[in-house]
Amino acid sequence: MSFLSRFSKTQLIIGGLLTYATGVSAALTFLPSSSSPKSDPDNPDRFPTESARRSTFDTLAPGYDKEVGLHEYLLGIQRRRKRLLKQAKGRVLEIASGTGRNVDYYTKGCCNEIVFSDFSDGMMEVLKQNVAKSDLGKRYDYQLRRQRQLELERIAQQQTAPVAAGTSMSPPAPNVVETEIRFKSMNAAAIPYPDQSFDTVVDTFGLCSFEEPVQVLKEMKRVLRPGGKLLLLEHGNSHWGFMQDMQAKQLDRHVHKYGCYWNREIEQLVEEAGLKVVEKERSQLGTVYYMVAE
Repeated sequence: MSFLSRFSKTQLIIGGLLTYATGVSAALTFLPSSSSPKSDPDNPDRFPTESARRSTFDTLAPGYDKEVGLHEYLLGIQRRRKRLLKQAKGRVLEIASGTGRNVDYYTKGCCNEIVFSDFSDGMMEVLKQNVAKSDLGKRYDYQLRRQRQLELERIAQQQTAPVAAGTSMSPPAPNVVETEIRFKSMNAAAIPYPDQSFDTVVDTFGLCSFEEPVQVLKEMKRVLRPGGKLLLLEHGNSHWGFMQDMQAKQLDRHVHKYGCYWNREIEQLVEEAGLKVVEKERSQLGTVYYMVAE
């Protein structure tokens, strides 16, 4: 009996997928890129400027979903997005929305408004396309058209029906829009909304991309209403020494290729911003942080 014959077809498929996921993860983590600049720890200007990184995001945007989609699926990132977004409610601000990889995980009726934001025009363009194609976007489009139809019917009724003395005009059409969808180009270090504007703030894999992550977190806290939640899913420094070393060695490559500082101490940044962590979990050798703060 051969070694492989000891396993069922399902076990072999699962094992193959796990092996592939591990390989992809290792390749993204450890293999050097021929286009990567040589690392010079003593050079303070070795990292790209904010405008250069914005250009990187613009360039990545058209093919970004294809590049990371399978990788996220195999490593369980999509499941974590889904679990995190179940906690979104009320008026929601999503920071660094990118191409809209969270859109499919907002449950029906969860929120009365979602503001998707980013500072990359390229990402915003793909984001709007993905939202329009999503169930969330289709529901919003239908509800908006239905609201307009009811308003037109109300106006027509007012114009054709006589109004008896002492009676009031027909009531306005009901607001049938389940979730308002808005888009906002903005710098997350200076969120253009008043204090206590949102019930939920969402940020997935954004803290690794900000020049001033603590300032951004302070802004998120500022716009949260009392009792509101900050939902985070982030890249960060591993809790394994060998992985920390590899992240440090590959930092320059990763920042130049993806605009991402992937070895930041996420929990420390959150606490430094004055936020309280109420739920946390780490996976992928401690490099993926799932956190809820307030």
